[in-house]
Amino acid sequence: METVGIYVFSGTGNTLRCAEALRDALAELGRGAALRMIRDGSEKASEGDLVVCYPVYGFNAPTPVLRFCRGLEGTEGGRVWFMKTSGEPLRLNDASSAELARPLRRKGYEIAGEFGYVMPYNILFRHSDEAASLMWETAKRRIPAAARMIAAGEGAAPRPGAGAKLMSALCRIEHGFYPLNGRLFRVDAKKCLRCMKCVEACPVGNIKYKDGRFSFGGKCACCTRCAFSCPADAIHIGIIDFMRVNGPYDFARDPAKAGPIRYCRRAYERYFSGQ
Repeated sequence: METVGIYVFSGTGNTLRCAEALRDALAELGRGAALRMIRDGSEKASEGDLVVCYPVYGFNAPTPVLRFCRGLEGTEGGRVWFMKTSGEPLRLNDASSAELARPLRRKGYEIAGEFGYVMPYNILFRHSDEAASLMWETAKRRIPAAARMIAAGEGAAPRPGAGAKLMSALCRIEHGFYPLNGRLFRVDAKKCLRCMKCVEACPVGNIKYKDGRFSFGGKCACCTRCAFSCPADAIHIGIIDFMRVNGPYDFARDPAKAGPIRYCRRAYERYFSGQ
């Protein structure tokens, strides 16, 4: 049986967690899966069947993922599933893969299905560690079903409503905003430890350090990995700095102690209950 190529763009690691769980679930079913990272989107795929994994940014896929899908070579009979993570279980996210699907269909791929999971925000506001743990436990419980569908060559893509399509279209302006805002990132020299984690971790190579100074170029995809992972909370993320979240979540906390999430409360309750 041919290997499934799992291609992942992950900002702060949430999407990668889900992709690794999918890979392991496919392995338990006897279906080979190779996990590969998408960084700037120039990567190429050699497998016929692909799972493209990404976090939802502003009701759309990140620019590197769009660049990856546009750059794939044509195929005959290849299938693609999308696995996405978002900070909220809203139907407004249903159209986030639309811009990815268009070039893939033109290249001969069949869009075989889509799977979505809720994982904690790395921007906007910080969830509690207990809520983050509940999100992760829910994703782990659901991912084996996705693996079974992929192994069987099955799946279903969502049919986004008019609201989701409109929101996705309106928010596509962010693809142009992120590189501009990325140039406004700055490092607080008084806090900075010069650990270089931000330079090494940036998936698109947008951060440079030379002659004792950091510089930020025009390739930012707004994954916020640099600010989220900074051990000194020294990175400011331009115009949207008021939404900055810093520091990893503790996914080992007791999910049973997660309180209600006031933002989109009913949507979260439906998601956690499996509705």
